[in-house]
Amino acid sequence: MNNNTDHKERESRPLLTCKNISKTYQDGKLKNTVLKGINLVVNEGEMLAIVGSSGSGKSTLLHIMGALDKPSQGDVFYQNKNIFKFTDNQQAKWRNQQLGFVYQFHHLLSEFSALENVAMPLLIAGHKMSTVIQKANEILTRVGLEHRIKHKPSELSGGERQRVAIARALINSPKLVLTDEPTGNLDAENAQSIYQLLRSLNKELGTAFVIVTHDQVLAKKLDRQELMISGVLQGIE
Repeated sequence: MNNNTDHKERESRPLLTCKNISKTYQDGKLKNTVLKGINLVVNEGEMLAIVGSSGSGKSTLLHIMGALDKPSQGDVFYQNKNIFKFTDNQQAKWRNQQLGFVYQFHHLLSEFSALENVAMPLLIAGHKMSTVIQKANEILTRVGLEHRIKHKPSELSGGERQRVAIARALINSPKLVLTDEPTGNLDAENAQSIYQLLRSLNKELGTAFVIVTHDQVLAKKLDRQELMISGVLQGIE
Protein backbone atom coordinates (compact mmCIF):
# COMPACT_ATOMS: atom_id res chain seq x y z
CA MET A 1 0.00 0.00 0.00
CA ASN A 2 2.83 2.35 0.81
CA ASN A 3 4.51 1.49 -2.50
CA ASN A 4 1.37 2.43 -4.42
CA THR A 5 1.07 5.69 -2.50
CA ASP A 6 4.72 6.51 -3.13
CA HIS A 7 4.28 5.72 -6.83
CA LYS A 8 1.30 8.07 -7.15
CA GLU A 9 3.11 10.83 -5.30
CA ARG A 10 6.18 10.37 -7.48
CA GLU A 11 4.10 10.59 -10.65
CA SER A 12 2.47 13.85 -9.57
CA ARG A 13 5.78 15.67 -9.14
CA PRO A 14 7.12 17.54 -12.19
CA LEU A 15 10.44 16.18 -13.45
CA LEU A 16 10.92 18.13 -16.69
CA THR A 17 8.96 21.21 -17.76
CA CYS A 18 8.91 22.91 -21.16
CA LYS A 19 7.77 26.53 -21.03
CA ASN A 20 6.73 28.37 -24.20
CA ILE A 21 9.12 26.44 -26.46
CA SER A 22 9.33 27.69 -30.03
CA LYS A 23 11.79 26.68 -32.72
CA THR A 24 12.35 28.44 -36.03
CA TYR A 25 14.85 27.42 -38.68
CA GLN A 26 15.98 30.02 -41.21
CA ASP A 27 17.33 29.25 -44.67
CA GLY A 28 18.21 32.55 -46.29
CA LYS A 29 15.03 34.60 -46.30
CA LEU A 30 12.82 31.58 -45.66
CA LYS A 31 11.69 30.81 -42.12
CA ASN A 32 10.22 27.54 -40.96
CA THR A 33 8.63 27.56 -37.52
CA VAL A 34 8.59 23.95 -36.34
CA LEU A 35 7.46 24.44 -32.72
CA LYS A 36 4.96 27.08 -31.61
CA GLY A 37 4.81 27.92 -27.92
CA ILE A 38 4.97 24.40 -26.48
CA ASN A 39 4.12 23.95 -22.82
CA LEU A 40 4.57 20.46 -21.41
CA VAL A 41 5.18 18.85 -18.03
CA VAL A 42 6.70 15.39 -17.69
CA ASN A 43 6.03 13.97 -14.23
CA GLU A 44 8.26 11.63 -12.30
CA GLY A 45 7.63 8.00 -13.11
CA GLU A 46 5.12 8.50 -15.94
CA MET A 47 5.12 7.14 -19.48
CA LEU A 48 4.16 9.85 -21.95
CA ALA A 49 3.53 9.38 -25.68
CA ILE A 50 3.97 12.21 -28.18
CA VAL A 51 2.23 11.27 -31.41
CA GLY A 52 1.77 13.03 -34.72
CA SER A 53 2.55 12.88 -38.42
CA SER A 54 6.05 13.15 -39.87
CA GLY A 55 7.29 16.74 -39.86
CA SER A 56 4.94 17.85 -37.07
CA GLY A 57 7.85 18.71 -34.74
CA LYS A 58 7.91 15.69 -32.41
CA SER A 59 11.59 14.84 -32.78
CA THR A 60 12.61 18.50 -32.63
CA LEU A 61 10.85 18.83 -29.29
CA LEU A 62 12.51 15.67 -28.01
CA HIS A 63 15.95 16.99 -28.98
CA ILE A 64 15.26 20.27 -27.17
CA MET A 65 14.08 18.38 -24.08
CA GLY A 66 17.44 16.61 -24.06
CA ALA A 67 19.45 19.79 -24.79
CA LEU A 68 20.62 18.33 -28.09
CA ASP A 69 19.13 21.41 -29.78
CA LYS A 70 18.32 24.90 -28.50
CA PRO A 71 14.89 26.53 -28.69
CA SER A 72 14.48 29.84 -30.48
CA GLN A 73 12.34 30.89 -27.54
CA GLY A 74 11.38 29.40 -24.19
CA ASP A 75 13.00 27.35 -21.45
CA VAL A 76 13.29 23.77 -20.27
CA PHE A 77 13.53 23.04 -16.55
CA TYR A 78 14.76 19.77 -15.08
CA GLN A 79 13.92 19.54 -11.38
CA ASN A 80 13.48 23.33 -11.42
CA LYS A 81 16.88 23.97 -13.03
CA ASN A 82 17.00 25.67 -16.44
CA ILE A 83 19.05 23.31 -18.60
CA PHE A 84 19.89 26.08 -21.07
CA LYS A 85 21.59 28.03 -18.31
CA PHE A 86 24.08 25.17 -17.94
CA THR A 87 27.54 25.41 -19.48
CA ASP A 88 28.34 22.95 -22.29
CA ASN A 89 30.19 20.75 -19.80
CA GLN A 90 27.29 20.88 -17.34
CA GLN A 91 24.85 19.92 -20.09
CA ALA A 92 27.03 17.00 -21.14
CA LYS A 93 27.30 15.79 -17.54
CA TRP A 94 23.54 16.18 -17.08
CA ARG A 95 22.79 14.14 -20.20
CA ASN A 96 25.25 11.45 -19.14
CA GLN A 97 23.99 11.13 -15.56
CA GLN A 98 20.32 12.12 -15.62
CA LEU A 99 19.03 11.17 -19.07
CA GLY A 100 18.85 8.15 -21.32
CA PHE A 101 18.24 8.23 -25.08
CA VAL A 102 16.78 5.50 -27.32
CA TYR A 103 16.29 5.99 -31.05
CA GLN A 104 14.56 4.13 -33.88
CA PHE A 105 18.00 3.28 -35.23
CA HIS A 106 19.82 1.85 -32.26
CA HIS A 107 23.16 3.62 -32.98
CA LEU A 108 25.20 0.79 -31.50
CA LEU A 109 28.92 0.71 -32.25
CA SER A 110 29.36 -2.18 -34.65
CA GLU A 111 32.89 -3.11 -33.58
CA PHE A 112 31.94 -3.53 -29.91
CA SER A 113 30.05 -6.25 -28.08
CA ALA A 114 26.67 -5.74 -26.41
CA LEU A 115 28.45 -5.43 -23.05
CA GLU A 116 30.89 -2.84 -24.38
CA ASN A 117 28.12 -0.81 -26.01
CA VAL A 118 26.09 -0.75 -22.82
CA ALA A 119 29.15 0.13 -20.72
CA MET A 120 30.07 3.18 -22.82
CA PRO A 121 28.21 5.85 -20.77
CA LEU A 122 29.87 4.63 -17.57
CA LEU A 123 33.28 4.60 -19.22
CA ILE A 124 32.72 8.16 -20.44
CA ALA A 125 31.76 9.14 -16.88
CA GLY A 126 35.07 7.72 -15.61
CA HIS A 127 33.84 4.81 -13.49
CA LYS A 128 36.14 1.94 -12.50
CA MET A 129 36.25 -0.92 -14.97
CA SER A 130 35.10 -3.47 -12.36
CA THR A 131 32.04 -1.34 -11.58
CA VAL A 132 31.35 -0.80 -15.27
CA ILE A 133 31.40 -4.52 -16.09
CA GLN A 134 29.22 -5.40 -13.11
CA LYS A 135 26.57 -2.78 -13.91
CA ALA A 136 26.56 -3.60 -17.63
CA ASN A 137 26.06 -7.28 -16.84
CA GLU A 138 23.25 -6.45 -14.42
CA ILE A 139 21.31 -4.25 -16.84
CA LEU A 140 21.75 -6.68 -19.75
CA THR A 141 20.39 -9.43 -17.51
CA ARG A 142 17.45 -7.19 -16.60
CA VAL A 143 16.55 -6.75 -20.28
CA GLY A 144 16.89 -10.49 -20.92
CA LEU A 145 20.21 -10.53 -22.79
CA GLU A 146 22.55 -12.16 -20.30
CA HIS A 147 23.28 -14.87 -22.88
CA ARG A 148 24.19 -12.33 -25.60
CA ILE A 149 26.66 -10.04 -23.83
CA LYS A 150 29.64 -10.98 -26.02
CA HIS A 151 27.76 -10.69 -29.30
CA LYS A 152 28.28 -7.75 -31.64
CA PRO A 153 25.29 -5.87 -33.12
CA SER A 154 25.56 -7.75 -36.45
CA GLU A 155 25.02 -11.00 -34.53
CA LEU A 156 21.84 -9.76 -32.83
CA SER A 157 18.25 -9.56 -34.05
CA GLY A 158 16.50 -6.20 -34.43
CA GLY A 159 14.64 -6.68 -31.16
CA GLU A 160 17.84 -7.67 -29.37
CA ARG A 161 19.70 -4.62 -30.70
CA GLN A 162 16.93 -2.37 -29.42
CA ARG A 163 17.14 -4.07 -26.01
CA VAL A 164 20.87 -3.34 -25.95
CA ALA A 165 20.11 0.31 -26.77
CA ILE A 166 17.58 0.42 -23.92
CA ALA A 167 20.10 -1.15 -21.54
CA ARG A 168 22.67 1.48 -22.56
CA ALA A 169 20.11 4.24 -21.91
CA LEU A 170 19.45 2.86 -18.42
CA ILE A 171 23.02 2.06 -17.32
CA ASN A 172 23.32 5.28 -15.29
CA SER A 173 19.90 4.82 -13.66
CA PRO A 174 18.46 8.02 -15.16
CA LYS A 175 15.18 9.47 -13.94
CA LEU A 176 14.11 10.18 -17.53
CA VAL A 177 14.55 8.34 -20.83
CA LEU A 178 13.74 10.06 -24.14
CA THR A 179 12.87 7.67 -26.95
CA ASP A 180 12.27 8.39 -30.63
CA GLU A 181 10.28 5.68 -32.45
CA PRO A 182 11.69 2.82 -30.31
CA THR A 183 9.48 0.26 -32.08
CA GLY A 184 9.61 1.84 -35.54
CA ASN A 185 11.80 -0.85 -37.11
CA LEU A 186 10.23 -3.82 -35.33
CA ASP A 187 7.46 -6.24 -36.20
CA ALA A 188 4.34 -6.40 -34.01
CA GLU A 189 5.67 -9.18 -31.78
CA ASN A 190 8.98 -7.44 -31.07
CA ALA A 191 7.23 -4.08 -30.64
CA GLN A 192 5.00 -5.61 -27.96
CA SER A 193 8.04 -7.14 -26.30
CA ILE A 194 9.80 -3.76 -26.18
CA TYR A 195 6.70 -2.11 -24.72
CA GLN A 196 6.49 -4.76 -22.00
CA LEU A 197 10.16 -4.23 -21.22
CA LEU A 198 9.78 -0.44 -20.96
CA ARG A 199 6.69 -0.80 -18.78
CA SER A 200 8.40 -3.25 -16.43
CA LEU A 201 11.40 -0.94 -16.11
CA ASN A 202 9.06 1.97 -15.47
CA LYS A 203 7.37 0.08 -12.64
CA GLU A 204 10.51 -1.45 -11.13
CA LEU A 205 12.85 1.54 -11.37
CA GLY A 206 10.41 4.46 -11.43
CA THR A 207 11.98 5.68 -14.68
CA ALA A 208 9.92 8.22 -16.64
CA PHE A 209 9.71 7.70 -20.40
CA VAL A 210 8.84 10.18 -23.14
CA ILE A 211 8.12 8.17 -26.27
CA VAL A 212 7.79 9.83 -29.67
CA THR A 213 5.95 7.35 -31.87
CA HIS A 214 3.72 6.78 -34.89
CA ASP A 215 2.59 3.52 -33.29
CA GLN A 216 -0.96 4.20 -32.07
CA VAL A 217 -1.16 0.77 -30.44
CA LEU A 218 1.91 1.59 -28.34
CA ALA A 219 0.78 5.15 -27.58
CA LYS A 220 -2.61 4.04 -26.23
CA LYS A 221 -0.91 1.76 -23.71
CA LEU A 222 1.01 4.61 -22.08
CA ASP A 223 -0.14 6.78 -19.17
CA ARG A 224 -0.77 9.89 -21.25
CA GLN A 225 -0.77 11.00 -24.88
CA GLU A 226 0.00 14.36 -26.46
CA LEU A 227 -0.80 14.97 -30.12
CA MET A 228 1.55 17.20 -32.12
CA ILE A 229 -0.10 19.02 -35.03
CA SER A 230 2.00 21.55 -36.98
CA GLY A 231 4.18 22.40 -34.00
CA VAL A 232 1.37 22.62 -31.45
CA LEU A 233 0.63 20.08 -28.69
CA GLN A 234 -2.89 18.93 -27.94
CA GLY A 235 -3.64 16.58 -25.06
CA ILE A 236 -5.54 13.38 -25.83
CA GLU A 237 -8.05 12.17 -23.28
